[in-house]
Amino acid sequence: MPYALYYATAPAPKDLSTHEAVTRLVPVYFSTEKDAIHAAALVIRGGEVEERCKPILQIFKRSPPKP
Repeated sequence: MPYALYYATAPAPKDLSTHEAVTRLVPVYFSTEKDAIHAAALVIRGGEVEERCKPILQIFKRSPPKP
């Protein structure tokens, strides 16, 4: 059974009845409940995960080298 968590880059909207509010949410699917709970725990821990990932994220944000 697949599991989904919905992430947003902004605080969750109070009214989910509008199309605009729903499109701000990004579904992320997991194949097991354990994986979904683990992901949720990482999100709850806040920016700690983002801080750890900053070095690799910076690599992907860089412009490609000029030939």
